[in-house]
Amino acid sequence: MSTTHVQSLPNVRGRMSYTEFGEGKRRRAHLENGTDRIAAQMGDAASRGDFIVYCEGQKHRHPNAVNEGYELRISWATDELDPSKADDIQRGMEYAYTLCHELAPDSMCWVTMHVDGEGGCVHAHATIANHDARTGQVINKGDTSLYAPRVKAVNDELSRENGFSVLGADKEMSLWEQKRETFQPGSFDQRLGDRVANARDRSGTLDEFRHNLELSGVTLKETTKTDGKTGEVTTGWSYKAVDEWGPKRRTRKRRASNLADDLTREGIEAYFEQKQRELATQEQDAPAPEVLPDVPETAEPAAQPPADSALDVYDLDRAYVSEMASDLQKAHIHRSREEGKSFMDERYEALVEARNHPDEQLAKLREDVDAARREFYASKEARDTLQHPCPGLLAGMHVFAKAGCNARDPVSRMMADMTAMMLRMMIQEALAEERRRQREEAERRVYESRKSMWDAEKRLKAAEKALSDEDERESKAHAKSMRARYARARSASPSTPRSADKDTQFGE
Repeated sequence: MSTTHVQSLPNVRGRMSYTEFGEGKRRRAHLENGTDRIAAQMGDAASRGDFIVYCEGQKHRHPNAVNEGYELRISWATDELDPSKADDIQRGMEYAYTLCHELAPDSMCWVTMHVDGEGGCVHAHATIANHDARTGQVINKGDTSLYAPRVKAVNDELSRENGFSVLGADKEMSLWEQKRETFQPGSFDQRLGDRVANARDRSGTLDEFRHNLELSGVTLKETTKTDGKTGEVTTGWSYKAVDEWGPKRRTRKRRASNLADDLTREGIEAYFEQKQRELATQEQDAPAPEVLPDVPETAEPAAQPPADSALDVYDLDRAYVSEMASDLQKAHIHRSREEGKSFMDERYEALVEARNHPDEQLAKLREDVDAARREFYASKEARDTLQHPCPGLLAGMHVFAKAGCNARDPVSRMMADMTAMMLRMMIQEALAEERRRQREEAERRVYESRKSMWDAEKRLKAAEKALSDEDERESKAHAKSMRARYARARSASPSTPRSADKDTQFGE
């Protein structure tokens, strides 16, 4: 079992010095022997000194902030963590670090472990910087509250997850099935509780529960309160309905906690969470669907919606056929002249016929497109391709290969050109996605370089602070030596009586 205590730190450096050397005789002994009282330590900075400089630097960024950080002390009983075992000390240190980031997930922290306390227990001094890296502001008390009640609640929950015991016995949750018998039969409380429980049992989600409450004539009211002393924010439910069975018809209200624990906000939410988990488990345990045999290639494939809408985007048009035939005619004439042949052949006549009578060619093209689509959807290879994580591009490649493999006449080449256009659109989409990923990668590199720059500035400030401390120390040492030299000179020279009306100097 562990206990927690939260303390504000206006000066992180002084507190970190205490956790390193202690105070009084113990501190002097550690400084004389070159030792410290740290059993183990870890944190988010490169070193203990870097973390102190970071907290001081954030105080300059937030001049109105009162505290540079907060200290969270966690102590375990000796029967749970043995101070003589290094593994137990390491376990406590990792737990304290995790607890810090549960309470303030976007703030840096440093954990110092001790075993030299009065009770000889393993305990941690976890210092949390008063700066939220996500928002760029000081720790938001409304979001990552470091008030004692919330710290205790989070510590108890995390202790259970990590196998630690929790102080005090857990209160047994009261259920409406047992609690309803404590109310008088036919009373308002019993009838109201029955309505709420029936609405819950008939619902699958929280929204459906609210709707069923309204149908039952029950109004759900949610109240949020903030403790003025601790700052803890709590949310409670109450139910309101018309009492039609009492001596006077009136609207009455009851707090959910006065009915039963499983009818409170936490109990209702836990009920639906458990219900969703059970549904997910049933879906996982359900038998796999029966796999149907493949349809033979000779059979006519059943009508089904296209797997990729890009395959059905292009609808052939009369003007498009005439334009394409004209372009093919010009290309045929140019190629024939390069080869030194006459362009007046069967292919030229077919192209002229297609240009002059586009309706016939349009009908033929549509039949060819429909046949190609049927062949595509009937192909098992195409169905397997569509199951790929990137079906659009691969499906386009498949159609392009199918249409272009026998491109020996103008109609087949037209089909290949149309498919190439579809493939081009798919490739453009893939390239756009790649550019977005590269832009995000560049932004990440900029952020890392900015972080390196800030780290360099921190090291520079630390060096400047050290030089300033050294200059101040030398000035004090020089002044001390001058005073000693003057005292020696005064003691060596004979004293001269002074008149009573003159001011005394140097304390004389």
